[in-house]
Amino acid sequence: MRKEGASTLSVVRGWDSSRNDFLERHRGNQLLKLVTHCSNVCNLACPGCFVHKPDDPEGGFTAKSKKRYPDEMQIAEQIELLREAKALGVKAMDIVGAGEPTLDPNFDTLIHEAGNLGIHSVVFTHGATRMFQDAKRLERYKDLPISFFIKVWSLNDELQNRYVQGGFKNYAQMRNIALVNLRDLGFMEGNEVTIDETNRRLTRVAADILVMKSNAAEIPDIFRFCRGNNIMPEIKNYIPEGPTRFDYEQGYFNDLSVEKRAELKSEEIDQKDFAELRRRLQKIDAEEYGNPSLPYFYPQAVFCTQSMAALYVTIRGDILGCVGTDHVYGKYQSGQDMLVQALKSRKENVSLGCAPRVREANNRNIVIPPAELEILSLDASAQKI
Repeated sequence: MRKEGASTLSVVRGWDSSRNDFLERHRGNQLLKLVTHCSNVCNLACPGCFVHKPDDPEGGFTAKSKKRYPDEMQIAEQIELLREAKALGVKAMDIVGAGEPTLDPNFDTLIHEAGNLGIHSVVFTHGATRMFQDAKRLERYKDLPISFFIKVWSLNDELQNRYVQGGFKNYAQMRNIALVNLRDLGFMEGNEVTIDETNRRLTRVAADILVMKSNAAEIPDIFRFCRGNNIMPEIKNYIPEGPTRFDYEQGYFNDLSVEKRAELKSEEIDQKDFAELRRRLQKIDAEEYGNPSLPYFYPQAVFCTQSMAALYVTIRGDILGCVGTDHVYGKYQSGQDMLVQALKSRKENVSLGCAPRVREANNRNIVIPPAELEILSLDASAQKI
């Protein structure tokens, strides 16, 4: 629980750089963030997973899990990638998938190598693995430069379990154990810092909160849960490369049943409703916690750190601008300066908001409310074309 009088504006370690840090690296064709994957293997097979590619059955889903791709990068290549990224200025590495990172047998090697290079790892995990269920196992990571994003799509166990698909039915209970163990080991504790003239409190736990119609009414309570436990809330709707692509690219999710596709589509929250949710959270923060309004992409949290001064390299070596884009700049090969080349030839607009969501809205003829559009276009004046 948070200390009395401490800031409730949590910021997760690894996402705690200033806007100016990102702008300066971007203008100098350097990097501050590497976004990447561990293996595609996962003990869940959620239909809304953003890396669910039905046209690529080699890493395909079963009813219970996701399998390893046969052409995944070897750990030696991943380490070379880290070293090249470090040479370009990288301070943090987001591991956003492709499967469950902590199930990759090379996970520890990658994390330790990143730490040796002075890179802080930010790991997106569902938390339902032995590592998180056993406090003694988890304690091994306590003194490493590592933070975790945990899925908190609902505090209602029944609803949370409905959102995942895999080999076990008690996901929510396992997720809850992971959160308790992280709290008891001190991962939710941190010093106060000032970032962009705002007082924050560091943490090493963030909540990955996907807003859908079925959980939208619960988001304020999830937000309060985060504020009370020094967890940074990352509140978002579907990403452009995720479940919404079937709306404007026919067949993208055609391996899903008609019922499942209809369910995913019906769950999507629109930009107008998301803007209204943002206003509710700003009001809660002001009235209940005395916090200022933060006009950033993730409501009352931070701007997006995965586009500007960042590149995304998948476990199969594809180099992209960020997780919301699909243009590939080539397959990573060590020693070929491919990260430098990608930065110099970058096609997408970047921002500290979310340029891919603006592009997606245009593709789908969605009108974004003006105030929300301004946030999604944050610092767009610094972008490249």
